[in-house]
Amino acid sequence: MKPRPRRLAPLLAAGCAGAAVWAAFPPVGAWWAAPLGLAVLASVLRARGPWAGAGLGLVFGLALFTPLLHFTAVAMGNPVGWAALTAVESFYLAAFGAAWALVGRIRRLERPGGAAVLARILAFTVLWCGVEEVRSSWPWGGFPFGRLAFAMADAPMLPFAAYGGAAGLTALVACAGGALAETAHALRRRRGLDALLAASLAGLVVFAPVLAPVDGSAQDGTLRVGAVQGNVAEEFEDAFNRALEVTGNHAEATLVLADDVGWGTLDVVIWPENAADLDPRDFSASAALVDSAARAVGAPVLVGAISYADNVRYNDMLVWSPGQGAGEYYRKHRPVPFAEYVPLREQLRHLSGQVDRIGTDLEPGTGPQTLTVHAAVQDRDVKLAMGICFEVAYEDTLRDGVEQGGELIVIPTNNASFLHSSEAEQQLAQGRVQAVIHGRALVQVSTVGVTAVINPRGVVEQRTQPYTQAALVADVPLRTSVTVADRLGALPGLALEGSAALLAVAGMVSGVSRLRRRRRLRRA
Repeated sequence: MKPRPRRLAPLLAAGCAGAAVWAAFPPVGAWWAAPLGLAVLASVLRARGPWAGAGLGLVFGLALFTPLLHFTAVAMGNPVGWAALTAVESFYLAAFGAAWALVGRIRRLERPGGAAVLARILAFTVLWCGVEEVRSSWPWGGFPFGRLAFAMADAPMLPFAAYGGAAGLTALVACAGGALAETAHALRRRRGLDALLAASLAGLVVFAPVLAPVDGSAQDGTLRVGAVQGNVAEEFEDAFNRALEVTGNHAEATLVLADDVGWGTLDVVIWPENAADLDPRDFSASAALVDSAARAVGAPVLVGAISYADNVRYNDMLVWSPGQGAGEYYRKHRPVPFAEYVPLREQLRHLSGQVDRIGTDLEPGTGPQTLTVHAAVQDRDVKLAMGICFEVAYEDTLRDGVEQGGELIVIPTNNASFLHSSEAEQQLAQGRVQAVIHGRALVQVSTVGVTAVINPRGVVEQRTQPYTQAALVADVPLRTSVTVADRLGALPGLALEGSAALLAVAGMVSGVSRLRRRRRLRRA
């Protein structure tokens, strides 16, 4: 039996690898830690069997997702949902570990030489991306938090997102990680040419994309936007129960904004998700506050409100025109499972009463992924691509809005329930990557922060501090062109999923063949 320290070393290495990848995301934001963490994972999985690979992948996943998803415990006030979500997400990486253990032992991939080095790097990249694509889309729409692409907001490879989307950007990170692992392995085996080849590839995929052109100029003029962060008391649940307090905060901040910039100088004012704690379409007192703010600033106001009907609820962003009231609205298309609605409620109730914390399920909206506003100063209609809160993590949702004519992406969100956790900064990083993917400026507006203006190159031009009452004013570029990433759509992700599945099957077939050969040798 191996000494205990030697048996624990692979587990410790896998845990450190997961922690390194976590450090690539906000709040740490050390993007370069992601390829290093993947390199350690690839190294520790080398020559392992599928069960050992699954165990090491699970440890890696737990080390990554436990701190990354801690904001769910903050929101719920207990660790039940945090533990469940962390476990589910980690099982995907257990599957990756098992699959890579099988694929990495395909005989053609075990050979020395430059061709085998490149093949192993490509296989590692494809397999990682395929698992990430599945995790980000299934079940119930998936959970894209933790996509490697979303850790690359400050990385030199970010411009590639305009060409390969989130899947392509993740592929560069995975490729760099696989290449670093091959570099270390070749150096240990004193194969200098193989090490040089792998290291050169790692450097190429990390730094070459900085040269890729990303156009951020206005193509249809600009839109003068006011983004209002009204703030909410940190005892947020009580604040939302105090009727009209949240609406009053945003109305007050809008009046201050009107005094600062003057009446009739803004095209549109954007309030965040849930800014109206009582729906102004149903409550006259709420309507009066919203209308007074719209009249003071002399521009339409986008207002977040929850609508109830037939024992369900909807998450809306509606256009409120001064003196005219509510008009067009966007209704959130992708509610978050177990946060806004509960799948399999009756079955899960036997496991935990926490499912009934959500008393009324949020239903998905229908209709376009855009919202049209009449720009007050310019006297013309402008289409906005909309995504509410966690929809910023779903590339296909925002793509729909762009393809339907959205010239600017707007992300109203309510981060109040996450307090001072990393959730708001993670969303901001996601917005930065999405701005590049879709070639659009992006305005994120939060009740408590972070409210920010992001240009089409993914650069934050303005932002607020959390838990402050503030407003931003910006002339944001309106754009009409479609990026390569949006033209390709879901194709890169589907290709990676299919290729990963084929690789996994090839690995299983190879494993069965290897087992049969061993049995024949034993019999002989």
